[in-house]
Formats: sequence, C-alpha cells, structure tokens
Amino acid sequence: MPSSRLMNCGAVGSLVVAVAFLVSSSNCHASTVAWKGSMIHHKVQPAYSSGRRRMTFTTFHEEWEESKLEAKQQPDYKKVVDCSLAYNILRGSFLRIASDLSGGTPVETIKCQTTVTKDNMQEAIQNILKEGGFWSLWAGTPSRTVEGALLGALFMLGSSITKKRLLAMGASPFVAALSAGTVGGVAQALVMTPAGMIFTSLNVNRGKKGHENDNAISVARRIMKEKGPLGLYYGMGPMCMRQASNWASRSGFTEIARTNLKMSKYGVLGEIGSGIIGGVGSTWNTPIETIRVLMQKDVSQGKNTKPFKQYWHDIVEDQGYVGLFRGWTPRTIQAVWQTVFMVVVPNMLGI
Repeated sequence: MPSSRLMNCGAVGSLVVAVAFLVSSSNCHASTVAWKGSMIHHKVQPAYSSGRRRMTFTTFHEEWEESKLEAKQQPDYKKVVDCSLAYNILRGSFLRIASDLSGGTPVETIKCQTTVTKDNMQEAIQNILKEGGFWSLWAGTPSRTVEGALLGALFMLGSSITKKRLLAMGASPFVAALSAGTVGGVAQALVMTPAGMIFTSLNVNRGKKGHENDNAISVARRIMKEKGPLGLYYGMGPMCMRQASNWASRSGFTEIARTNLKMSKYGVLGEIGSGIIGGVGSTWNTPIETIRVLMQKDVSQGKNTKPFKQYWHDIVEDQGYVGLFRGWTPRTIQAVWQTVFMVVVPNMLGI
C-alpha cells in the first residue's frame, strides 16, 4: 500500500472520529454506589469538568459515621459515569482506532504471519518487509479503520452498560469487569468474524500470483462468490470464544491487579501495569486464535474447512502442543496494547 494512501486513510478516519468525540455532548454525571450488607446507597454527584476535557476517578472514598461511637472509612465505593449513548460509542471508536493506527495493525500482521507459517517473530517481520516493504505492516489499514470504529463502539457500549448495571446492583468490581469484558467481546465477534476473514486473506495471499491487486472489497466479493454470504462467517464459533475469553480475561486480570494487588494506588503507572498484567494473562486462549486463523486461511484459499477438533488434532500431530501457541509473542504484545487502550484508559476516565 502506498504510504500516502495509508496516511490519508488513517488521518481522515482519526480526524472524523476525534472531531465527533470532542464536539459531542456528554451529559454525564457520576453515581457513587456504596455497599453496606444488603443495603445499597446511591449518591449523585456532578462529574469534574474543565472545558472540553473531563476527568473522573474510578474509586471514591468517603468517611461517614456508622454510629455515635465509631466512624469508619468505607472503601467500597465505585464511581460509575452515566453518559449518552452517542458519547460512549464515539469514545470506544476513537480508542480502538488509536490503538490500531499506533501499533495494533502491524502487530496483527506479524501475528497472522507467525500463525500461518512456521516463522518466528523475527523471521516473520523480515519476510513481511521483504515481500511488501515497511508499509505492508499496515496492510488492510482502511478496512481495519472501519472495523476498529465498529469494534470499539460495540465493545464500549456493551461493556460500559454491563459494568454500570452490575455495580449498581451490588456486584463486586471483579465480577462487573469480568462480565463487562464478556459482553463486549461477544458483541465484537459479530463484526470481527468477517473483518478477520478479510484481513487473514489479505495477509495469507500477500505477494502471491493472482492476488496483486487484492483489497478488502475484492476479497469479500471473492469469498461470497465461492462460499456464499455465510462464507464470511466461517470461524464464528472460535471467534466468539476468543473474543469473550479475551476481554473477560483482560478486564478480569486488570481488575485483580488494580484491587487485589493494590496497583491502582500508584497512579497512572499502576494502571498501566495492571493493564500489562491483564493483557499477558489473557493470552491463555491462544490455541483458539490459532485455530481461528487456520480456519479462515483455508476459506481464503478456497479450501474446505474442518471441525474445530480436527484442526486441534492436526496441529498437535504435526507440531506438538507447542504448535497451538504459535504467534504467542506478537499476540501478547497486541493484547497488552489493546488492554491499555480499551480497559485501562476507560477505567481512568471512569467509564
């Protein structure tokens, strides 16, 4: 892809979302929720606002007198920010596009290369650069930008609503984070399955004869012609499992690090450290991602797909159990990157 086209697509996409993000009306207020036995107490406060920049904090502590003889500081307060539907969608889109353009897309390209070949990470990078040059690391950026906007919107919408409702019902921060990640992840799978199919096809067939002019639209047309419209949704099962377990793990492990390991007390560095732990911890499901990529690789090459168990059996027989974890290193980097953007930043903003 020419560098000018890449930069134009990325710049336009980011500019549109950023402008919409900044000019949208938030209509936000913060609702603090406290637990006392089976009692739930609510208190509404205005969120801190300064011009166009808004900052809220995820934890709120307040001293209150439990009796005339004893006063305690209750640490069980969580601040939940109620925002307009459009505002949450725009924030999610903006964060996901920023994640992809700033490094997520190259890591995804490298991960795909290591999964479908026997290259290690260094060999994958060298081969990608040799075949298409530096900008080939951003192959599929226009479609990834559209995909990222939709994914970010769906994830932030589903996860923020779920988290807010569960906290208001008295659920623990960990349960709320775990459930929010699961709902957001499953919502993403509706878009990620066809988008992942197209992205995998672009990477698998890059540089091959007959695929020199491939783009997102031509790939989608070819797959639908060969397999029908449902051909774009091959791998939906593994994708749902992957996304649900991905974001449940990322959100859950991040919350454990923030609260149980008390990393949130270290400010921004502690929040980022929590996100790193959450991202690394979420890569336990790499075998699901490996099989998803191979399944979509077969479709993109016009081959018949096999059942999930058959892919698992073939990989283990050919490469051993280690083969199920091909691409673990770039996937870990990607997981950390996305967790910081989509879990840590929303936590710091009180979403």
